[in-house]
Amino acid sequence: MNPPFDLRRLARLNKEQDQPLWTMSRATTWRMVKGVMARAGIKGKQATSKGLRHGFGIAMLSGEKALPLNILRDLMGHSDTKITEIYTSAIGAEKRNMVMNAWQ
Repeated sequence: MNPPFDLRRLARLNKEQDQPLWTMSRATTWRMVKGVMARAGIKGKQATSKGLRHGFGIAMLSGEKALPLNILRDLMGHSDTKITEIYTSAIGAEKRNMVMNAWQ
């Protein structure tokens, strides 16, 4: 994510100029996420920005090349790895994949 958007440079520059990094409000972002979820046909509790965030956390731990918890912690902005560990309690196929990947 850093190379195409150069977020670190932008964050430093905006901090020096006392400007926000993102130009959109939280409400605008929420509406955009809801619109994308609706177009994708995703319904229910997971069709929210929180659902998207949790889905990302679980996906990053349950893929073939799962991320270490400390890296996911940084990506999620958590202050402690114990907060990130909640994503390891995924059920179903995600949990099965994590267990199987641990044996490889």
